[in-house]
Amino acid sequence: MIEIVSADKDRDVFERSWGRCLKSGLNKSITPNINIVQLENNFLVDAFKNIVEKLDGTIALTDSVLIITDKNGIVLDIKSFDKSAEVYYLVKTGMTLDELNAGTNAISMVLNTGTISIVKKGEHYIECFKDLSCIAAPIYDKDTNLLGVVDITTYKEINDVHKVLLLFLKKTIESDYYELSAKEILNGLDAIDIEILKLLAYGYTDSQISKRIHVSISNVKYHKNKLRKIFDAKSIRDCIYKATKIGVI
Repeated sequence: MIEIVSADKDRDVFERSWGRCLKSGLNKSITPNINIVQLENNFLVDAFKNIVEKLDGTIALTDSVLIITDKNGIVLDIKSFDKSAEVYYLVKTGMTLDELNAGTNAISMVLNTGTISIVKKGEHYIECFKDLSCIAAPIYDKDTNLLGVVDITTYKEINDVHKVLLLFLKKTIESDYYELSAKEILNGLDAIDIEILKLLAYGYTDSQISKRIHVSISNVKYHKNKLRKIFDAKSIRDCIYKATKIGVI
């Protein structure tokens, strides 16, 4: 059974959230801030777009808006069947929906609990969202690092269709994100990068690799730095771990 945070059974979680909002002095009449967002080469957005482009009919049936945020709760993209719904639902790209900036909402609940969350009409802290109902889920990478949050928002009540759709979105986005990021890594690697990485995985030193593949030690170090950048890793050990997971070595 999937755990879902809701006010019906987790009233204390909501009361603590409302209490933090009150203590922070958050104005209930505010509209959350808008930030400039960078969408270029963003695999999370690409994964979101890949699936929602196939779901126009489903979105129309649920009368809802789909939202993807980054791990800080900043809205990266929005999809609705009705193109006017972005304004109609008061949510815009670049809006910050964490608790500090937007009070209690499904996205901020996910950021605080790490769990699928439902916030119904009247349960939001700030007034501009009080007529909305929303359900949101965390998006994780293969190492359970939080990538972002996917959310379904509607003027209707959240029902089982919304729940099934959300779970489908979560699983599909996580899978597509993995495939897109793995493809990007593979495209950035040359044969010599892979060869050096394999030798490093076997425990070869820079000097031993230099002699084995007939390149300078400085050239080996250059490729090690390149590998760390490609894998977005702090160490070669992390590179080896990530390379193993996507089948490079």
